[in-house]
Amino acid sequence: MHTLILPERVTIQLVDKNKVPVKLSNILFGIRAFARRKNDFNLQPFPTGNDGLVTITSKELEADVAANYDSGVMDYAHISDCSPSVEIRILTEEEIKGAVDARKIWTKLLAGERHRWKSLEQLLTLYRNANNGRLLADECLPMRVEWREGGAEYSYKFVVAYKYP
Repeated sequence: MHTLILPERVTIQLVDKNKVPVKLSNILFGIRAFARRKNDFNLQPFPTGNDGLVTITSKELEADVAANYDSGVMDYAHISDCSPSVEIRILTEEEIKGAVDARKIWTKLLAGERHRWKSLEQLLTLYRNANNGRLLADECLPMRVEWREGGAEYSYKFVVAYKYP
């Protein structure tokens, strides 16, 4: 049985239906690793830059795994016990709002988050400034990909439809 191996680097480029790059910044991505037992891991947020490209490093993925553990270590098995099939998706406006609202309970950065963000306010500002509302959410379908090779680097094109340029 194959297990999940976090890659060294993942790049995701926003593209339109014709595979032309979409240069839209602050689009937030999430990655779901599917657990075989206990809870799935939700790793996020990963924002695009001005070029519509997001680059995610293994250190960022590992930091988000640590944040999941910090939110409830008994709720999760080891990340490597997950299926190698992961889901890459654009966060919905509801998920973004939920992430901000959750910080009324989790009022400090979690263990792994301290490696990605200088402060809780920096993380909340990223969520609040997200441009995900500029996309047609029902037309931005999640992708399922396999992460099962050590030291791998993956590159994906993520098809989006937007409300206005």
